[in-house]
Amino acid sequence: MPPMPLRSLPPTHRPLADALALGPALLDRARSAAAPCIAASLVEGPAVVLGAAQRAGRVVDLAACAARGAPVLRRSTTGTAAFLGGRGVVWTLALPHVAALAADATARTLLNRNVRGFLKGLARAGAPAHYGGREWISVQHRPAALLGVDVAKDGAVLLEVLAGFDAPPAIPAELAAPDERAVDRWLGKAPAALAEVVPARGSPEALAGAVVEAVALRAGLPLSDGGGPPELAVERFQPITAPDDPAPAGAGPVVLARVPIGWIEAAAVGEAPARAWLGGDALTARWLLDALGGGAAQGALDIGAAPLDGASLADLHALVQRALLARRSA
Repeated sequence: MPPMPLRSLPPTHRPLADALALGPALLDRARSAAAPCIAASLVEGPAVVLGAAQRAGRVVDLAACAARGAPVLRRSTTGTAAFLGGRGVVWTLALPHVAALAADATARTLLNRNVRGFLKGLARAGAPAHYGGREWISVQHRPAALLGVDVAKDGAVLLEVLAGFDAPPAIPAELAAPDERAVDRWLGKAPAALAEVVPARGSPEALAGAVVEAVALRAGLPLSDGGGPPELAVERFQPITAPDDPAPAGAGPVVLARVPIGWIEAAAVGEAPARAWLGGDALTARWLLDALGGGAAQGALDIGAAPLDGASLADLHALVQRALLARRSA
């Protein structure tokens, strides 16, 4: 039996909201086709792209972003925020299951296994790249591309890679909230725009295509036509204006905890709370955050089916308990 193809949409200029809306759309397509799907979107900033579970006001100063003309949007994948200061690329990879591209991949190793094609593509474009774990790829030994991930309850995987071509992915200090400025996201390294680390002959279009081809090559799969652009629920990816987004309205006091990746945060929900909203910077599955916030016991969860990097299950569970206690004490 011939190998299943990697279905690809050609690199295309898209509004940033459309590029982010491709995530759930390609995930649906990967499920229905039982085949991996990939797309590269050429986007324009300035803009901030939050991780799926990051509370906006803890990451950025929304008023400062508005004054600069930099809208704040949210993607479908968890992890940390990226800044797009000009031209940029968003790669979207959707898999019907965790081992669709790498046979030995598991939920806990899916980033390590699936980032390899992106490294190969950057190298083929003349920009040696490395992945040291967690949320970013380094190019020429400088952080240059940010990773986001989600795994659905049915095992389908969404991976997003965001990189600025004209500006580094770090949120400028004047746009960042105090809690964000307190975190050394880049381990003392100076983040890079791709234009700084890709040879001068490169372009966003050429780089986007080279990476897509390399993902297929690394997986040993043929590239095929992705089947035309999917329907996009763009309304879900409009600019954010509320600092507590995505915590529910009426949630109790937000409590924070420092973890290796940055922050996790939680707030009790309801007058007689039995559950909490749980979010933050961790790279994990949104269903796991929802389950822990809903009161699921650690031992009752199939955590082997979910990625979890940058925080531990015990960290998340303890913060939920703190949030519930803070609501009772308020």
